[in-house]
Amino acid sequence: MDKYREKMIKHNADDIIFESGHYHYFNSHKTFICDESLGWRPRVDMYESGDNLVVVVDLPFIDQCKLEFSFGDDRIVIRGLRDQIGCDKKRHYHKMEIDFGPFERLISLPVKIDIETIKQSYKKGFLIITASKEKYIKGEQ
Repeated sequence: MDKYREKMIKHNADDIIFESGHYHYFNSHKTFICDESLGWRPRVDMYESGDNLVVVVDLPFIDQCKLEFSFGDDRIVIRGLRDQIGCDKKRHYHKMEIDFGPFERLISLPVKIDIETIKQSYKKGFLIITASKEKYIKGEQ
């Protein structure tokens, strides 16, 4: 298993523990050292507009050359990295709400898309992916 997958598994396990209420960074007056290798999950909006399916991913401060995509007719996978701002790799945090580090987001699509029509743009911190919905001929599926 590669290091990226190991980090994502650790991050997902940490999320489950955190949501269960047994793991609180800010429960006490103590602070913690943040491990930037944990990863995060960007937010996604998806909607249909006419013959198109549009996926909008909230990715502020992402270097576009650090994004990877894979497309299927019923899914999109986006992988990337948002670097930590500043030069110190380990910091003594008192509050931490901004996510950074590696991420992977699998987006299941509600309709099949024509992969040949995929268009991408990055505007004001949002990745916008547009593709034509696949058209079915009667009797074929």
